[in-house]
Amino acid sequence: MSAQRPVPAAPPAPRALTRVAWTAVAIAALAAVAVLVWGRQAAHEWEVTSVRAPRGDRVAFVRASRCDSPPCQTLWIGSTREDATRVATLAPGAEGCTEIAWTPDGARVAFVVNGYQLRMYDAATLVPAGQLRLLEPEGDPPARIARGVTFSENGRAVTFDDCPRIRSGCRAGLAAVPAGR
Repeated sequence: MSAQRPVPAAPPAPRALTRVAWTAVAIAALAAVAVLVWGRQAAHEWEVTSVRAPRGDRVAFVRASRCDSPPCQTLWIGSTREDATRVATLAPGAEGCTEIAWTPDGARVAFVVNGYQLRMYDAATLVPAGQLRLLEPEGDPPARIARGVTFSENGRAVTFDDCPRIRSGCRAGLAAVPAGR
């Protein structure tokens, strides 16, 4: 006869204790995910649009971030995205940038705000270089918007497509850039 006896099985864990343990693990995991997601959303920023200067030595871009509602937008200019300077903060919920255009020589950059207003900046000094209303806004939001904004060779005029917001039917647009700007 052998000295070996069968080892009795461990008593089963009480069901209530097992459920409590798994519930605690699930709550901890959910809390960790919530903190991670909330933290990212609170500080989250994203690029809306960007355009490099004709020579490629500068970049202009629009960055959006979460604020009350809708996203807030800021306008940036720099040699790179990392060293760019914020030149303007648009009014939350009231203003948004849809397009960016550079003069052919890269001396100025313009942001199209709300589809009808051109806000220009000196690319070297980053100071405002003027504003120009491309279209008369008809309603809020405007019924017509400017698209495809392009500066003339000498930077004294801009051409654009004057388009209905919600249907086809664009027409050519042309606007003079005031002297001294």
